[in-house]
Amino acid sequence: MQAIVDIAGDWEVARRLARMPHPYTISNAQFFIDVVVPSELVWSIVWRSSERVVGIIGLTPKEGSPPTAELGYYVAQTEWGKGIATEAGAQVVAFGTDLFGRQQLTSGYFVDNPASGRVLDKLGFKPVGTADRPCLTEGNFKPSIEMRLI
Repeated sequence: MQAIVDIAGDWEVARRLARMPHPYTISNAQFFIDVVVPSELVWSIVWRSSERVVGIIGLTPKEGSPPTAELGYYVAQTEWGKGIATEAGAQVVAFGTDLFGRQQLTSGYFVDNPASGRVLDKLGFKPVGTADRPCLTEGNFKPSIEMRLI
């Protein structure tokens, strides 16, 4: 649990996410484990060699007909640029495609986080519009690019 606090507690990580409170405390991590994990599809991203948690990735099911799921992820700042999000994302997208169907996977990223857009592009997501998404960390709405797996 401390690894999650350490990663999510980093301002540079948190400000790139819609639902991340800041500061991020052990109580937030406990809520995440007790409430979010059982209701969503969530995995830890772990270095194989050390079994060290370096991020979190998941699919948030959305109601509708047909149902969709939104891909979300974060990786420790010390691990950025190493292809971790892309590698983990490929596995989760394959799982999500089997579960929901290819056209039913969505994602998005804040425009001030183009690196996330590059990850999503590598995974096959394409822009389908723009929106203002809430950013809990910054306490405001930020422009985002909405994406769908094509």
